[in-house]
Amino acid sequence: MKANFKIISFTEIEVNGEEFDLHNNFDFLSEKTEISDNRILLHFRKSSGDWAKLVKIENLYFILDNYTFLKQIEPNVEFIEDDLCLSGITFFDNDFQEEDYGLMERANPKENDDIIFSFESERVIRVKCETVTCETK
Repeated sequence: MKANFKIISFTEIEVNGEEFDLHNNFDFLSEKTEISDNRILLHFRKSSGDWAKLVKIENLYFILDNYTFLKQIEPNVEFIEDDLCLSGITFFDNDFQEEDYGLMERANPKENDDIIFSFESERVIRVKCETVTCETK
């Protein structure tokens, strides 16, 4: 897998020299997720909370191209109000695809990695793809 960003902590990424806190400053818009035959698009929007006022970027899009594996675990209805909140992002060796809740401290992906997005609602999105890019708008 190739990526145009680095994971600098389990909830923060760096894109083009800018750091973004996905846990505190962005909300995941699950209803905007797009899945086609070879591409997945995940949309995060700047939080409306006062703490995110200094964030200049309104939207982050993760584009996962040429995917060969997709696993989604639906959110726990008990925690559905937390479905907007990312709890972790990680690159994870795809030899361990049964391990959906693990986090691996790795800034850049290895060729054989999946990317895992996990949320406070217990939602998990795990993907094996050729490239994952993060676009800011």
